[in-house]
Amino acid sequence: MPAGWYDDPFTDHLQRYWGGDSWTKETRPRPDLMPPTPPPVPGATPTDQRYINYLIPSIIALICCAWPLAIPAVIFAVQGNSAVKRGDMATALQKANRARLFIILSMILGVVVWIYLVYTVSTTEIPQPQQDTINPFSA
Repeated sequence: MPAGWYDDPFTDHLQRYWGGDSWTKETRPRPDLMPPTPPPVPGATPTDQRYINYLIPSIIALICCAWPLAIPAVIFAVQGNSAVKRGDMATALQKANRARLFIILSMILGVVVWIYLVYTVSTTEIPQPQQDTINPFSA
């Protein structure tokens, strides 16, 4: 038998290299059993997108803006960083987009609340004490 790749006599799913006089330790998957490459999934995130770490902006939003909306931003940012460390870029991009959404919502709500507070404080009249009242504690 000439040297080359042949179906492995020991396993069904591998090929083993025949060196001409004996089998070697080199193996590879059988090409006829390799699964075809799956088509791209609709709605999947493209790989050309860059991951942006939103942890610092979410912490700033937590401190300065509406914290009930900034807490999910921090959680999603941390989950995105964990996904990057695992090498799962699709999940990391999804978590980063959610973190960005909650940061934006937190900032919008924070600005609305600050505008309301400034308006309320600036338009509220402070009552002036009247001079002709009787003070029981004065001499």
